[in-house]
Amino acid sequence: MHARHKDHEEPPSRDLQPDAGGGKPDLRPFVRDGRLITLPARQNRRRAVLDHVAARCFDPAAEYDERAVNEKLREWCEGGEVDHVAVRRYLIDMGILVRGNGVYRVKGQTPPEPGVAERYVSSMGLE
Repeated sequence: MHARHKDHEEPPSRDLQPDAGGGKPDLRPFVRDGRLITLPARQNRRRAVLDHVAARCFDPAAEYDERAVNEKLREWCEGGEVDHVAVRRYLIDMGILVRGNGVYRVKGQTPPEPGVAERYVSSMGLE
């Protein structure tokens, strides 16, 4: 195995280059003009894109019903390759948004107490 010399190293891939603001990965391949064009295949890049979208869509102090979440995400996905429902699912699965009792909020906020139906389903072990 040969050691690489510094002047022969390949530059990092374009989407990992720091943006003009510094520090964060370049989101331009995925987000343009306030629209989500596509989602990256790699999970760490996908997380950065979804964090970006959530930070611009959702107020951390606010609560949203599903319709409001869908409307906000639909605006971001308009004209792109990604379905707003898939984005909503990724936001929940990655823990960026939390959902409870029909209410969505940015993670870190206290989830609402479960409703009667949710408590019943939980008590039956059907979660």
